Amino acid sequence: MYIYNLPFEINRELCRILDNDDDWKELAGHMSYKMFDIKEIEQVARRSSSSPTNELFRTWGQQNHRVGELFILLYRMKHIPALTCLVPVVEEKFHLLYKKICPNGIRQRDTTAIDDKVLKKPRLRSDESFIPLPVKLIEKGVPLPVSSNGINVTTTEIDSTDVSLSSHDSMDHGINDEIKRKVSAIPKLPYEELREATNNWSDRNLLGQGGFANVYKGEWKQLTVAVKRLRNEQVAWDRELIAELCLNQYRHDNIVPLYGYSYGGAEVCLVYQYMCGGTLHTRLRVKEIPPLTWIQRHRVAHGVARGLQFLHNMSGTPLIHGDIKPANILLDQCLIPKISDFGLARKGPYGKDRTHIKVSRRLGTRPYLPDEYLHSYCLSPALDVFSFGVVMLEIATGLTVVDQSREVHKLTDYIRIAAKKVDTAIHEDVRIRNTAFSQPQMCRDFISIGLDCTETDRTLRPNMLTVFKTLDGMNVCKQVP
Repeated sequence: MYIYNLPFEINRELCRILDNDDDWKELAGHMSYKMFDIKEIEQVARRSSSSPTNELFRTWGQQNHRVGELFILLYRMKHIPALTCLVPVVEEKFHLLYKKICPNGIRQRDTTAIDDKVLKKPRLRSDESFIPLPVKLIEKGVPLPVSSNGINVTTTEIDSTDVSLSSHDSMDHGINDEIKRKVSAIPKLPYEELREATNNWSDRNLLGQGGFANVYKGEWKQLTVAVKRLRNEQVAWDRELIAELCLNQYRHDNIVPLYGYSYGGAEVCLVYQYMCGGTLHTRLRVKEIPPLTWIQRHRVAHGVARGLQFLHNMSGTPLIHGDIKPANILLDQCLIPKISDFGLARKGPYGKDRTHIKVSRRLGTRPYLPDEYLHSYCLSPALDVFSFGVVMLEIATGLTVVDQSREVHKLTDYIRIAAKKVDTAIHEDVRIRNTAFSQPQMCRDFISIGLDCTETDRTLRPNMLTVFKTLDGMNVCKQVP
């Protein structure tokens, strides 16, 4: 029997039992969910005023897990009341485990397990060592330490705050020195300093607006920065802050670095490196700016592919950006691209046998999302591959992703149909076509990659490592006049 086929009464009783004392969080840990995922499940349940255990079952069940697997995890927890609920619906072979842990049919929780849980220091799961300490403190409701001058928080300050936690929350003491060093590199900044740095959030300093935040240019500590001012919504605050702090540990040349954050003031703010080259969207669309050469276009595509393959392969569980588009690709003074805006990033399927997971809602920008995500809610790294493919078509052609004046509105469909009839080189960006900077073969190559990445069947799309190697193997220099 699959989890989603559990009888209603049994599911309801399990939710009642596991919601108590937040036992569902321990169960989620046994299911290999990380703290970031557990926090997201809790937020979804809170918003819908539903049981977090039920949300956990729904999320886990979408990966086609069975009731027998749940029984084994509860057996490892020695959770007798929950096991008792499941006995009527599991196979006979599982009854032996139940009799082993509960030979007399006791129907209450094993008190020795409770005592051990209280008296012993909780075990630190291996994946928890990758969660920044500020995130853990935020989740416990502990104010994050602030240094007097708004610069790096020292390890000593973190330790002194950690001491104030109860023995039940003492797992932070087990964090190794390397993780503490990474955490202390994320400064907590005074809100007033950032307000002053942006001239009281002046419209003149506004760089961009998004669904969750506005971004301002600021001068902070003699440094030009980009300050993301999150909208006054607690759910958005939590998700964005936790996502960015978690990602901060995975530094990469093609990911916009986080300089610091402000938490506890009037608004939550994130401070990033200022990218003076603007967005790829601006470079492709604004006619007053000189068009990108093919060397520059290749540099952008190569860098984004490099960053995405890193996100998809940096650990056992891929991190899916979920909103790759030209507006979220920033350029520095040398037009080196950096991926930004990880507010919608989510962990993908874990384990080699998991190709995708089912999600409850769609996030992202519709023209850049594949059908399996839009219609079937299937989330996998192939989503980012599809989005990247759309961006490749935009880079090659300079065309907009959707144009109502075209016979075929969507760029992916328009180019795919045209490619069957004519040489794709005729779709080279009109601003460089028939000029000294024109490179028809580069245009063909980019469109070919774009079409491969936007295949309707996600199993036919290449992974980002393959895409990166293809771009890396292009001999761009020989194709430049």
